[in-house]
Amino acid sequence: MEIASLIDASIALVNDEREKVGAPPLTLDSKLMTSAQKHTDFMVSSDTLTHNDPAGSLGDRIKAAGYDFSSVGENIAKGFGTNDEARVMKIWMGSSGHRANILNKAFTNLGVGFGGGTYWTQDFGRPLSSSRKNKRLVRKRLINY
Repeated sequence: MEIASLIDASIALVNDEREKVGAPPLTLDSKLMTSAQKHTDFMVSSDTLTHNDPAGSLGDRIKAAGYDFSSVGENIAKGFGTNDEARVMKIWMGSSGHRANILNKAFTNLGVGFGGGTYWTQDFGRPLSSSRKNKRLVRKRLINY
C-alpha cells in the first residue's frame, strides 16, 4: 500500500469513529504530518516505541514543525504493517487514552506518520487562533505586571 493510501485510510477510520459520537471530522494538516513523521522516523531509528524524543516534548516537536496550537495529543503504535490500519485503530479504540485522543471534540487537525514497516504516529491538534493568541499575550502581560 502506498503511504498516501495509508494516510487516507487512517483519517477515514478516525473520522468514522468520531462520527459515531457526533464529533466533527478532522482534517489533515501538513505541519502535524511533518511532526508525526519525524517522530515516527525517530522511533524507527531508535527501534523504540516512545513518546520521548530528543527533539523535545510533544508540544516542542509540534511547535518546531510550525503548528501553533491550543491543544495537542499523540497516539503511537508498533507492530502493525501497511495493511493494518483497521487493526491499529481497533487497538487504539480499545485503550482509554488513545480513544480519548481520537474522539476529542477539541481537536480539529490530524497528522499521520508511518515507518519501518511497523511504527505509527497520530498527532492531533487544534490551532491557536489569532484572537486567542492576542488574549494569551494580554494574559501573559497581566501576569507579568
